[in-house]
Amino acid sequence: MENAVYVGLSQQMALKRHLDIIANNLANMSTTSFKSVSPVFQEYLQNEPQAEKISYVQDYGVYHDQSEGRVTNTNRALDFAIAGDGFFTIRTEDGVRYTRNGNFKLDPEGFIVTSNGDFLLDEGNGTIQVDLTNPDIEVAADGTINLGTDEVLKLELVTFDNNQKLTQEGNGYYKANGENPFPAPEAKVLQGSLESSNVNPILEMTTMIEVLRAYESAQKLLDAEHDLQMKAVEQLPTLN
Repeated sequence: MENAVYVGLSQQMALKRHLDIIANNLANMSTTSFKSVSPVFQEYLQNEPQAEKISYVQDYGVYHDQSEGRVTNTNRALDFAIAGDGFFTIRTEDGVRYTRNGNFKLDPEGFIVTSNGDFLLDEGNGTIQVDLTNPDIEVAADGTINLGTDEVLKLELVTFDNNQKLTQEGNGYYKANGENPFPAPEAKVLQGSLESSNVNPILEMTTMIEVLRAYESAQKLLDAEHDLQMKAVEQLPTLN
């Protein structure tokens, strides 16, 4: 009887994890360039000597939906959207990170930084500084930056063999986790635009309802199993 309880609890733990992910998706449906996440579960078989295999639900990982969000025109010179597979390269205090959030600004010294104050990098892994007396810049589709000087810079747009291996962090950042970035020649920069989140709120709400119903069904199974155990305990003295 205890096996049924353990199996039911493993299902409820997986469903709770799913609910947490849905809640995070809904909370970020207005976050620039946010990619929705889905849980990945698998069957876990426990082998017991002289007994049948017991099947549990195991939280295996997450899947990042890399489809592009809707591109919105902002007409702001330091807003960049990426069309195609690619990431901006950012230097943070914790190391290099990658993002599709192109909502940049100038710091007091004229460096192009994220809203969190981290530096946008060029192809040479250098920071990009703008002359504050002439802050107008132009960015071509291939990432080439015109700062109004003879110096030619180009944004470092990269991609990975498997984007699913990246770890999603706060501020729209991704950590490479040992994955080697390489140039993303097909990626295009759209200046004066931002990529919206790709979260579908209607789909997320529908999934949430389905998960809640599944959780309630699992709870009913556990309650029924508990009642059976209590009846068995009550009948033990009679059987003796």
